[in-house]
Amino acid sequence: MAQQHLMLGTYQPPDVDEDGYQVQFATTSTASSGRTQRGNMINTTMFTVEAYSLKWTNISAVAVKKILEQVMGKNSFSFYHFNVYSCQWEEGEFYVANINSPFYSLEDGEERVEELSFQVTGINPV
Repeated sequence: MAQQHLMLGTYQPPDVDEDGYQVQFATTSTASSGRTQRGNMINTTMFTVEAYSLKWTNISAVAVKKILEQVMGKNSFSFYHFNVYSCQWEEGEFYVANINSPFYSLEDGEERVEELSFQVTGINPV
């Protein structure tokens, strides 16, 4: 079977690092959720969203530029990814915040970034 790859919109970025694809789920509960005086939790969940931490190391500044063009400053973008909850590759609408991208080489024509990392968060609940 052919290898699937992450997609940001119509752009296929370089493959993330071996440890550069991590999923997080966040569940939001109602304001009335909380603990009783005996410490028992009464929790009424509303929804759960998925998020993925993505990381590339030792990546060219040109590749960083192409990735950022797909995600930065957008209300949402299409993200093709493997969803562990549904156990399948799928496309969904996501947004990004807090991009980290320190440079380590500014040699003319050979500019490289030590690491590009950010989290993409789903617009819709799972």
